[in-house]
Amino acid sequence: MKVLTTPWKYDFLELVSNSRKSIKITSPFVKNDICKEMLNVKNSESKVYLITSFKLMSIYSGALDISAIENILLSDGSVKNFPKLHSKIYLFDDVKAIITSSNMTMGGMLKNFEYGIYLDDIEIVRKISLDFNFILRNEKTGTITKSYLEIVKNILSKLPKTTAPKIPETESPEDALDIIEGSVESIQSSLSGWKLEVFNCVNLISKQVFTLNDINKFENHLKKIYPSNKHIKDKIRQQLQLLRDLGLIEFLGSGKYRKLWK
Repeated sequence: MKVLTTPWKYDFLELVSNSRKSIKITSPFVKNDICKEMLNVKNSESKVYLITSFKLMSIYSGALDISAIENILLSDGSVKNFPKLHSKIYLFDDVKAIITSSNMTMGGMLKNFEYGIYLDDIEIVRKISLDFNFILRNEKTGTITKSYLEIVKNILSKLPKTTAPKIPETESPEDALDIIEGSVESIQSSLSGWKLEVFNCVNLISKQVFTLNDINKFENHLKKIYPSNKHIKDKIRQQLQLLRDLGLIEFLGSGKYRKLWK
């Protein structure tokens, strides 16, 4: 075990290049410059597994690069969406790990004052690996696909250039920074079918945080649009999962959801 402080980019890249099976990362913010360096030095046998917080506002503000996600998928990697993620974990072949305050960005690895610990204790790393795999398979964790990225890119292409977000007095700063404003028409024009219809229903709910009961009140409305579907409530839940994986909804648990737009 040893302490790691900034700069630690070259420690990271060396561990990546020495990995033979897997590189597992949890990081809410990921930038493409460091992602490209990682993919350039990794062995062809090792696979990248990234768990991030895939929210439209994070991409819109530049904190999360959609090109980084795309490049990981193009390299046959896996990207998962866990909206409540805050941890920064870097695992190498499930035998070495770094726990740090640093996101997967050049700022975090080279410029900011970050603090972390490098670990190679078998039992500790095993526990970290088990926790990572638990989140990877959690029901609240979504899978990011190339087709989702195309929809998100389409939405973003229709939004104005980013400005500093306002923080409403009724929300905590952390929650407010997740929400993108003035984006409804851009989102609607990028969706179709069931995704669009369920999005429109959610948009009609006046509350930012809503429940499954709130959205199920639109069951009869959706039956009129899709009269042949006999499982409307199941379809609603499926579409809520898809909207989550587009960075538009956050699952809060216990049947509660949060809209990430206004």
